[in-house]
Amino acid sequence: MRVVEIIRRPTDVERQRLVAFVDQVSANSGARALSDHLWLDLNAPDSDRLIAVTVADPSGILGLAQISAGNDSASLEVVIRSDVVDPRRVHDDLIETAIDSFRREGGGNLSWWADDVDDSDRLLANRIGLTPSRTLFEMRRPLPTDTHAAVATRAFVVGQDDAAWIAVNNRAFADHGEQGGWTADSLAARISEKWFDAAGFRIYESEGRLAAFCWTKLHTDHYPVLGEIYVIAVDPDFHGQGLGKQLTLAGLDSITLRGVSTAMLYVDADNTAAVGLYDRIGFTIHHERQAFAGCLTGTDRSQGTP
Repeated sequence: MRVVEIIRRPTDVERQRLVAFVDQVSANSGARALSDHLWLDLNAPDSDRLIAVTVADPSGILGLAQISAGNDSASLEVVIRSDVVDPRRVHDDLIETAIDSFRREGGGNLSWWADDVDDSDRLLANRIGLTPSRTLFEMRRPLPTDTHAAVATRAFVVGQDDAAWIAVNNRAFADHGEQGGWTADSLAARISEKWFDAAGFRIYESEGRLAAFCWTKLHTDHYPVLGEIYVIAVDPDFHGQGLGKQLTLAGLDSITLRGVSTAMLYVDADNTAAVGLYDRIGFTIHHERQAFAGCLTGTDRSQGTP
């Protein structure tokens, strides 16, 4: 027998159970099963904007659908255990139940993120009222590079650079629904993560100001370890100076110095300038992530048990 459970404002015990499930799936797959935003929200003891839906049987949780609020749109992702015999059915039931719950909570803008989508995903998106909105490329390249950064960078200093970095980040990503609008709490949550390494958070200063940065992240739960260009940006006042390339190279140099031989990054497929830059640096497309988005309102449909 399978049981569907909808969890709002999870207790500490419920949260620990969900975190343990995601950790288990991540360990088995060799990659983090949730994006950073949803993972941090799942771990936050005071989060009141989370919707979690699980399907379980006597063996434990089979799958999780999680919706977390963002700056201007909620995000939905699904995690399925690798040994589930009918993953498509579990996947679709999780999404439809989560969407129904989201509608009952008042609805709003929502993006469902999926890897390497197929026709079944497209049909499901259409059925629940979402349409294709964004495509992300995950790009990778081997390290070290033949070309290295020609500008001097330094490590981020926690407690000193926070405010300047937030200002530059929010200026650079003013129109970005996920990376824009960071607060001191947003930054502090990442700094408190086990993966945070100030030495891999490279800062470039010009004219006495923080002009650009490249924040890197090592995925030590992935085998082999991957080094990610996690966030990279140039203050709009310093555009046109080739700093995007130089800070990318500075980030790759930092990853190489920590003994990692493969680098990765995510970039919007329609950002042709950035895709072209990364292509020239030697990155190639590894796989795609697709977002289906829409404004969901109204009441839910009747629900069944998967």
